[in-house]
Amino acid sequence: MRSGRPSLWGIALLSCASLAYEVGLTRLYAIQQFYHFAFLVVSLAVMSLAASGLLLSVQRRTPPLAWMAAGFSVAVLASYLVLQLAPFDSYSIAWEPRQILILALDVAAAGAPFLLSGWVTGASLAQSPAEARRPYAASLLGGALGPPLALVVTDLGGAESVIFISVALGLAAASALTTRREGRVVLLALAGLALAPPIRMPASWRLRLSPYKPLAMARLLPDARQAASTWSAFARLDVVESSAFHIFPGLSLNARVELPPQHAAFLDGEGPMPLTAIDASGPQASELAAAMPSGLGYALRPGASTLVLRPGGGLEVTLALASGATSVTAIYDEPLIFEALSGPFLGFTRSLAVDPRVQWIAGPQRSGLARLSDDFDLIVISLSDPYRPIRSGAFSLNEEYGLTLQALTEALQHLKPDGLLVLTRWLGTPPSDETRAWATLVAAMSTPGAEGPEDRMLAYRSMRTATLIASPRSFSPAELATVRSLLEASGYDPIYLPDLRPEELNRHNQLPEDVYHTLFTGWMLDPETTLSRAEMDVRPTSDDRPFYFQFFRWRQTPEVLAQLGMTWQPFGGSGFLVLLLLLGVVLILALGLVLLTARLAPRGGTSRPSPGRSMLYFAAVGLGFLVIEVTLIQQLVLLLDRPGLSLVTVLGVLLLSSGLGSLISHRVRLVRLLPSLALYAAILTWAIPWLSPSALGWPLPARVALCAAVLFPLGVGMGIPFAGGLRLLERIGPPLVPWAWTANGAASGVAGPVAALLVLSAGFKTTLVVGAAMYLIAWLVAPRHRDAGYQSSGM
Repeated sequence: MRSGRPSLWGIALLSCASLAYEVGLTRLYAIQQFYHFAFLVVSLAVMSLAASGLLLSVQRRTPPLAWMAAGFSVAVLASYLVLQLAPFDSYSIAWEPRQILILALDVAAAGAPFLLSGWVTGASLAQSPAEARRPYAASLLGGALGPPLALVVTDLGGAESVIFISVALGLAAASALTTRREGRVVLLALAGLALAPPIRMPASWRLRLSPYKPLAMARLLPDARQAASTWSAFARLDVVESSAFHIFPGLSLNARVELPPQHAAFLDGEGPMPLTAIDASGPQASELAAAMPSGLGYALRPGASTLVLRPGGGLEVTLALASGATSVTAIYDEPLIFEALSGPFLGFTRSLAVDPRVQWIAGPQRSGLARLSDDFDLIVISLSDPYRPIRSGAFSLNEEYGLTLQALTEALQHLKPDGLLVLTRWLGTPPSDETRAWATLVAAMSTPGAEGPEDRMLAYRSMRTATLIASPRSFSPAELATVRSLLEASGYDPIYLPDLRPEELNRHNQLPEDVYHTLFTGWMLDPETTLSRAEMDVRPTSDDRPFYFQFFRWRQTPEVLAQLGMTWQPFGGSGFLVLLLLLGVVLILALGLVLLTARLAPRGGTSRPSPGRSMLYFAAVGLGFLVIEVTLIQQLVLLLDRPGLSLVTVLGVLLLSSGLGSLISHRVRLVRLLPSLALYAAILTWAIPWLSPSALGWPLPARVALCAAVLFPLGVGMGIPFAGGLRLLERIGPPLVPWAWTANGAASGVAGPVAALLVLSAGFKTTLVVGAAMYLIAWLVAPRHRDAGYQSSGM
C-alpha cells in the first residue's frame, strides 16, 4: 500500500461505504424478513473482519488494495442480487433442508463486502503497527459518516438506494487507493454510473418481501391494489386497497352496524392498520363506537376530554369523536401515517386529519406525554398493532417502550381524579399479551401510599381482545352496574371486576377453562405464585427490559423442540432460540478463526508476549466495545424516539470519537485508561435511566445532542485500547497484527448475540456492567513492557 494522504482517504471512503452498507442491510433485512435479522448483520460485519485477519496470516503477498476496494463494490451489488433472487424463508427452514443452503448463501454474500473492507484496513494496520493509529483512525472517522449518509439516502430513495451509494463509495475508495492515473479515471466513472439507480430506482429492482410478511399476503387478495408506497429515513409505508379488509379489533358479535370500507396500511411490511372511510359525526360511526371494546369507557365518562395513544390509522380517534368526546388529543408515532391521512387519503378518511376537534401531536407516546401539561377524563391506549402469534417469536426482540411499567405510570399521571385509562390488547393463546398488560397495569396502579388496585380496575374480553380499565378511585356500585349492562349487551365476558360472581364468567365467548380470569385474579392477589405457574413469562416489562413480546421461558424448550417442523411458525416458537442458534454459529466460527490465525501467526522473537494474554486482551477489547455499543443502541431508542435514529446516532458518535481516540493512543497510558473506561461505562448504567425521563420532553435535536455529549467521552476512550495494544505488540514481539485483528473481530462478532441475550434476560444495566467488565479484564491481561513511558510504549 502506498503511503500518504490518498491511501488514508481511500481507507476512510471504504469504511464509510462499509458502514452505510451495514445500516442499509439492517433495514433491508428488517423489511424483507423480521427484526431479529438485524442482529445477524452486526455479527456478519465484525465476524468478516475476523476472517480478514486469517487471510492476512496466510497471504504471502497482499493483493493491491485498490482491487480489494473495487471487489467490495462488486460484492455489495452481488449481495443485493442474492437477497433478491434467493431470499431466505425462515418459516420453512424446519422442514425444507434447502433453506439451510439458502441461508448459508445469503450469509456468505452479505458478509463478503465486510471481509474485503476489513482486509484493506487490516493490511493497512499490518504495514506499520507502530503507526497503526493513523489508518485505524481513518477507518473509524470514515465509518462515522456511513450511518448518517445511509439515513439521508434512505429518506430520499429507500433502503435499496443505500446499496448503490455503497457501491459508488467503494469504487471511489479504489480510485483513491490506486497508483495509476487512468485507473482512477475509470473507477471514478464507474462510481458515477453507480449513482444512477438511486436517482430513479426501477420498480423491478425494489426489495422482494418474504411471502409470509403481512404485506406480501395482502397483495394476494383478489381485488388488492397498491394505493401508495413511500419511504422515510426510518420506515416504509405501503397502503393496499381491497374490499376484503374489515379491521375492527374486538368488535361485538352482537353489532348490527354496516361496516365501512377500509384500506390497510403496512409499516415495514407489518400490519395491517386500517384507514377507515367513515364520517365521525354520522349515526353509523356512533353505532360502531358503541360496539367496540373502548365504547364502555366512553359510556362511563360521556363528553370526556380524551387522549388517544398509539392511534395507528386513526380508527380510535374516529370512535372517540363518534362517542361524543368534547375534545380529542392524539399522539402519533409514525409521521408517514399522518402524512397519508392528511394527504392522499384525506378524502377517503372523511377529513379526519383536519377535524377541528382533534389535536394531533407528533412523536412517540413517551416523548409526546412528556410535552403534555393537560390532564384528561379518558386516556385510550388503542390496539393499533396487528395480532402476532406468540409462537412465531418474530417480535421477541422488538423494544416496546409504550407498554412498560414506566410508560403506563406516566399515562396514569395525566388522568383527572375521576378519569379512566382504557387499554386493549390481543387475547393470546396461551395467555400472554393480555396478561402481561394486566400485570404491568397492576404494578403501575400499586403506587406507595395509594389504595390498592383491587377496587380500581376491571377487565373484559371479546372473542380475540381483552380490554383493561383503571381508575384513580374505586368504581361505584352504579358504575359497576353500568359495566355489567354494557357487557351483557355487547356479548363481552368479564375477566375481572371488583365484585365479580362466578356465574358471570365465561358465558358469551366460552372457553373450556376461563384461564384469563384465573390469571388476572391470581396476579392481583399473589403475583409471585401466579407467575411461577404461568406457561409464559408474563412479568411486567420495564424501561430496563422493554421487550414486551418476549414471553419465552426455559421450561418451554422441550415443547418447542418437539414441535419443530410441525408448525408453520418459524423456529418452532421463540425469537430467543433464534439468538441462541445465532450465538452457537458465531461461536464456532469465532473459535475456528482465532485458532487458525493463532496457528499461522509468525513465531520467534526473544520477548514475544504471552499468546494467551495478548489474545485475551484484544478479544476483551472487542467484546467490550460491541456489547456496550449494541446495548446503547437499544437503550437509547427511548430517548431518541426511533430504533433507526438510535442506531445512526450511537454508531456515528462512537466511531467518530473512537477515531479521534485512536489518534492520541500513543500519548495515553493503557494501565490508567482501561479502568477509567470501565468506570465510565458502569456510570452510564445509572446516568442514562436518570437522564431519559427528564429529557423526554426536550426537542429531538436537543436529545440527540445530549446523547452525543454522553457518548463522546466513552467513544474516545474505546478508540484507544486497540491502537495502543497494536503499538505495544510491535515493540515487544513479532508482528502479530493479523492475530490481534482476528481476536478482536471474532470477539466482536460474538458480542452481538451475547448482548441481545443478556439484555433480554437481565436488562440493559446488567449488560452494560458486563461490557465494562471486559475492559477490566483487558486491563488485567494487557501486554506489559519494561518501558512504561507512554511516548515509547503506549502504556
